[in-house]
This record gives sequence, structure tokens and C-alpha cells, in this order.
Amino acid sequence: MGAPVTVITGAGSGIGRSTAELLAAAGHRLVLFDRDENALFETREALVAGAGAIVIAGDVSDEADVGEMVQKTKAHFGRLDAVVANAGINGVWAPIEDLSPCEWDETIRINLRGTYLTLHKAVPLLKRAGGGAIVIVSSINGVRTFTNPGATAYSASKAAQVAMAQQLALELGKHRIRVNVVSPGPLDTPMT
Repeated sequence: MGAPVTVITGAGSGIGRSTAELLAAAGHRLVLFDRDENALFETREALVAGAGAIVIAGDVSDEADVGEMVQKTKAHFGRLDAVVANAGINGVWAPIEDLSPCEWDETIRINLRGTYLTLHKAVPLLKRAGGGAIVIVSSINGVRTFTNPGATAYSASKAAQVAMAQQLALELGKHRIRVNVVSPGPLDTPMT
């Protein structure tokens, strides 16, 4: 079987990059996915001996890009054992009356649709491997009320990720696919 193969979305910086470093040190072969190709190469260079990592640039909210990422994973490694659905944005924080529909849509598109597409495309490959693990990176704002006003779109997208993880844990457990969600608080990353 060899070392596990893990996809990490949003791997170009922040939590995604740190996750890649930890998993590479633990012996995982990695698929690094992000919109910023240069940042992906920087992440790969920071890994121990490249860790057998491949870089795939694309938009997590674009069905074709995510589909291509899964196909390249299958072609390169022949399997998939884990997914870290991490890609996300803060989006625009504004009072609800000032938050435009386009701003709302962008946050939901990246944070929620991106998580959906990643799992929609990756789960068949996990099932083919006989099981695996999914980690959805949400936010503490998805499980409690944020103290600063204006985070409506962000908080809604992160709460939906928590609900998605709970539902998928039930749905995918019979396929030996473990689903967890993590909800970090404020971290010193480019996003904050």
C-alpha cells in the first residue's frame, strides 16, 4: 500500500501549509491544491525532501478544477486515503444591509461550495481505497456567536461546514470513511 496519500486544499498558506508540513513529516504523500500556484511551490519546497508532493493549482469552487485535481491524484498516486478540506476565505465582513449579494455569494462559494465539491469529487476515490479520513476545517465562528459584528456570511458558511461534517460522518461511516471537523480560533495566518 505504501505511504498514505492526502489531498490538502488551501495548501498554499496558513493552516493548509502547516498541515502539509506536519503530514509530510509523518510520511504522507501529498496533493497540494490552491489558487496560488507560486505559494504551492513554496509549500512543497518547505516539506522534507518534497515529501512526494504534487502541486495542482485551481479554484476549489470550480467543478472542473476540483475534478481535474482528483483525476491527477488518481493518475499520479493511484489512490486517495485522506482529504483535508481547508480552503476558505474571510470574505467581506459588513452589516447585513451593506453586504452585497455578490460578497455573500463569494464567501459561500469558496467556503461551502468548495468543501462540497472537494468531497463530492474525492469520496469515490476514498471508497475505492476501502476507506479513509476527511477533515473539514471550519472555524470557531461556526459553532458560537462571534463577538465582532459583520461576519454573517463567514459564520453561516462555517456553521454549514459543521452540519455537513456531522451528516457525512453518518453517511460515510459504513464505507469506513471517518469524517471530522476542526474549528480553530484566531491564528496568525495571512487570512487574519
